[in-house]
Amino acid sequence: MTEELQIQKELMEDLLGRLSGKGKKGKEAAIEALAVSTEDEDWRPDELIRQGGVEIIRDLLLEKNPHIVLSALEIIVAIAAAGHEETLVSDGVVACLDGMQDTRNPAIREKVKEALELLQSEPEEMQAHDPQDDDYIP
Repeated sequence: MTEELQIQKELMEDLLGRLSGKGKKGKEAAIEALAVSTEDEDWRPDELIRQGGVEIIRDLLLEKNPHIVLSALEIIVAIAAAGHEETLVSDGVVACLDGMQDTRNPAIREKVKEALELLQSEPEEMQAHDPQDDDYIP
């Protein structure tokens, strides 16, 4: 088990290093690999978050290559769906997504909308309680 965690840590370190690098082909391949890995039902974003990956992914939203942007959006949606919305919000992802809402690319626009819905919705227990919803019995 410890060996598996070490391998995951090193793999994430390698992928994030490629994402931070200058090589266009390596960057596209790394972000797509990371996006595909989020489809695994056992995927957890903890190591990505621990290694500062949210900031790297956020910055990739500004890339001109739509494949990179869409893959970054897939990862953001997966992180939010895994319950780490607060990390995304605190790392400035919502502000970046807000600026992308009018993009010309319809696939990117739709994925931005999906991500914002996940990040801006309040959990049920945090929503305001409406007294009218109670069954009032005098």
